[in-house]
Amino acid sequence: MKIDQPASSATPLIRPAKSGSASASSAGATGSSKDAAQVSAQVHSLPGSTSGDFDAARVAAIREDIRAGRYQVNPERIADGLMDSVRDLLDSRKNS
Repeated sequence: MKIDQPASSATPLIRPAKSGSASASSAGATGSSKDAAQVSAQVHSLPGSTSGDFDAARVAAIREDIRAGRYQVNPERIADGLMDSVRDLLDSRKNS
């Protein structure tokens, strides 16, 4: 997991406005996948993006798990990823 600086020319992702109506809340997974598809299109239009970096279906599934309270954070995995990123940064500076 690498964390890069955002491109200065990158356009911000715009989150669709949420409606308080019952029909909007009853949209369920269809709305989530539609939102994920919109975000996917925005991400793919960013400079330097590649098609293999973003999985809209996975994002929709994670979003639904968070809403349902099923998503669990694995702090060890996050810490390992951050440590790997730091090691990569330090190694790249040594090799420069």
